[in-house]
Amino acid sequence: MIVIKPSVAWNVTGKDDLAQLQHLASGTGWEFEPNADTAAGLKAVGMKTIRCINVDPLPGQFAADGSFLVGQPDRLLAHLKTCRDVGAKPHIIMATGLHPDLRLTVEDVKQQPGLMGLIPSGTFGPKDWSKFQRYCQAYFEYVLVTQQFPDAEFEVGNEPDIGGTICPTPPKPANGSRALYEAYFSLYRNVALAAAEFEQSHPGLKVRLGGPALAWAFTFKYGDLNWAERFLRDCGAEKLKLDFVGLHFYGNISSLDGEYPANYPSFQEMLKSTMGWRDQYCPGVPIWITEWGASYHTSNEPQSVINGNYVGAVWAAAFLNSMLQSGVDAALYLVSTDLRQPVKDEPGKFVNVWGWPSLFVNPSVFGKAYPKAPYHVFEMVSRLEGNRVEATRGERTVNCIASADREKKRVTVLVWNYGLRVPESGTPVENAQREALVLRVKDAAAFFGSRSVHMRRWMVADGVGDAHARFVKGQPLDAQRTALQELDTGTFAITDEQVDVGFAVPPSSVSLVELGAE
Repeated sequence: MIVIKPSVAWNVTGKDDLAQLQHLASGTGWEFEPNADTAAGLKAVGMKTIRCINVDPLPGQFAADGSFLVGQPDRLLAHLKTCRDVGAKPHIIMATGLHPDLRLTVEDVKQQPGLMGLIPSGTFGPKDWSKFQRYCQAYFEYVLVTQQFPDAEFEVGNEPDIGGTICPTPPKPANGSRALYEAYFSLYRNVALAAAEFEQSHPGLKVRLGGPALAWAFTFKYGDLNWAERFLRDCGAEKLKLDFVGLHFYGNISSLDGEYPANYPSFQEMLKSTMGWRDQYCPGVPIWITEWGASYHTSNEPQSVINGNYVGAVWAAAFLNSMLQSGVDAALYLVSTDLRQPVKDEPGKFVNVWGWPSLFVNPSVFGKAYPKAPYHVFEMVSRLEGNRVEATRGERTVNCIASADREKKRVTVLVWNYGLRVPESGTPVENAQREALVLRVKDAAAFFGSRSVHMRRWMVADGVGDAHARFVKGQPLDAQRTALQELDTGTFAITDEQVDVGFAVPPSSVSLVELGAE
């Protein structure tokens, strides 16, 4: 039994929990082949931030005075168009590539005695930090002023701790190493200095800048140092501009709160440590999860497809709650649409790669961007109304968030049954079971102003609201069967000032329950 008190406000954040939960569920990445369908779907669930990746470097050229003149950045412009269509701000990943004029060349290597014999096979540089800073300032000018996104956000790099960073000279250091960290921090320092100078020359404009976009868990166990701690310490010591700390987390890395042993510490344990370092070195800086999903695997193998089915949906509900409880300030789901992959020996034919932590299938494969099961969790969260109110949690694996709107005389409840063990490789182990659940609403007569209550319930579960389940069975995808499924309706009498509403919740399921005056 879950007991709900619709007249008793409740929060764990010290502010409006419901607004914060909806904020955590209001960001996603832009990939692959989005279209008008995906933009409409993102807008429908209240997406407010679009993560723009693989848009760097910008095309253009350096002028005689050293300034950088931006050309026609088609890919970035496509991202920004989606932001306009959705009504969202861009979160731009920069410094993942280098303009050709900033790259270390073979001739540069030959002229440096310490690099004799090392011919760069990747992208190395920048070879001129002053020019790099001017390039960054041109980037800020282009997005904030020319394209008129004054609230845009910029994040430096993408998972530099596991190799996703630019290095000044070859050879590239080992993942997690001190040398690789120093290469990244030099990069961040120069972007931060460019941002600070840009703000000084543009009064009233702010560059919202963050990093280090860590894979995060890796250096809690491997490498020469913990990158999260060292980055915060160095930013604080040098008083560098830092508007948010960006971290990544996937459900197959570890448990959420120590429910089972894993190779890495739990999400809550790593977050608590990182928040402690933040408070010590950079007090007040928000912590954002700028990539998240059920699994970092992205294929059509069983260990990956949890990102596209009901398992990914229930994990998303549990993780959103975990972020809410622990004080995460903002979050960006990995991506909007799946990648498509060519079929071997069948020119012109493609398959959908279900393993991406994404909200829609690839529209170029199915003809339409049908929603995947995790999308419906975002949809449910967006439909919670009013303010959070007190609600007990169920026994074992059942948990909920309840909200109440006094004017509409309506209670909405998000309920999930989550007891999974998600290994780093391999298929999840189900530890939850089917539960008979009763929602008991106290003081119901006074709140609803009626003698009975009408209930509606929607659910995502194995085979329910799950496009991947239909695909596996060879059934066609269509708008009706991939939509969020309404399962139950009914009328329940209020007795002794309370009302009991009962239904079953399968393992790894998420339900949205709406209760209104009859």
